[in-house]
Amino acid sequence: MSRLRKLKNCHSVFKDKTKIIKAKLSITNHTTSAIQIAVLRATTRSARSPPPDHLISALVSFSHTARHSALACNVTIINRLHHHHQPNAYVALKSLITLHHLIVSGSFVHNEQLELAFRYKVSSATRFDFLNLSRFVDDTDSQSREFSLWAQWYARVLENNVSTTTILGCYMSLSKAEIEKKREKLKLSLYADLFKEIESMVSTVEEISKAPRLSHCRKNDIIYEVIKLVGEDYRKIQYHTTSRLIELSDRAKNLSTGELNGLTRCLERLEKCEAGLTELFANRMRNEPFWKLQTELKTKLVRLKEEKEVKSGSWKMIEYETGSTQLKKQLSRSLLLLWV
Repeated sequence: MSRLRKLKNCHSVFKDKTKIIKAKLSITNHTTSAIQIAVLRATTRSARSPPPDHLISALVSFSHTARHSALACNVTIINRLHHHHQPNAYVALKSLITLHHLIVSGSFVHNEQLELAFRYKVSSATRFDFLNLSRFVDDTDSQSREFSLWAQWYARVLENNVSTTTILGCYMSLSKAEIEKKREKLKLSLYADLFKEIESMVSTVEEISKAPRLSHCRKNDIIYEVIKLVGEDYRKIQYHTTSRLIELSDRAKNLSTGELNGLTRCLERLEKCEAGLTELFANRMRNEPFWKLQTELKTKLVRLKEEKEVKSGSWKMIEYETGSTQLKKQLSRSLLLLWV
């Protein structure tokens, strides 16, 4: 470990302990103070391990107690993510891991607030980057710079995650009863709605497949935890995408040429992600039936599009021949009249 890293770690530990003592002595609400302490302890500046399970469980419990507690969890984590003088890749990654756990297991109020933040950023800025880590760099040493790339990527994945959740109208993780209810509703959904949902999930898969090509970093427990959490989301995306692709496959014959083109392009984008995903998850989440369905549906769409184009060309030829025959008859009549 470099001398600069050692000095920075000592300074960081001192700062974190000072913040914890300050939170304990704060005259603010007891719950808010407890949330601040839990977040500080979950997002230490150490490079050794991800946030402890008991602290994550405590924050999830806080988010379920009251609306102001859910808001305090969001605000405290986002502040921890950004409000420090020297960017720290480990703090950023741990903050994002904590936020990810709250997205998955936190209260609906917590996710509602994140969706509002997402919508506000989309409407107020031309670029979708509501976690604001696109330029994040911890320049302490080479490992910190590499971990900064993971933090930037992870933030983009979570942003896409919130975007997809907003479009689906629910988080991707649902109970069996809710999943069955959603599956029945898909039969009544319009093509435009189903396509919008699929496109959003494909965009998230594209972002997941762009993970940094730094395989040696995966030996670190923090990066391992990040990949595990993203992998769980990817599996849920596969399920939700599959159910919608099956529904659209049943409707394929009734789709217009434009709709067939749009869906085919979407499947082609998905196909390009396969190699990156296989590398990221070390072939653990390949899910052959999912990719087989994608390939079969793309082939079916291309065939239907060609049939429609041939049929459309035949009709145009018939119309042309009909028009040509009528024109000949009109010319014959005109010539006959002129002769008379």
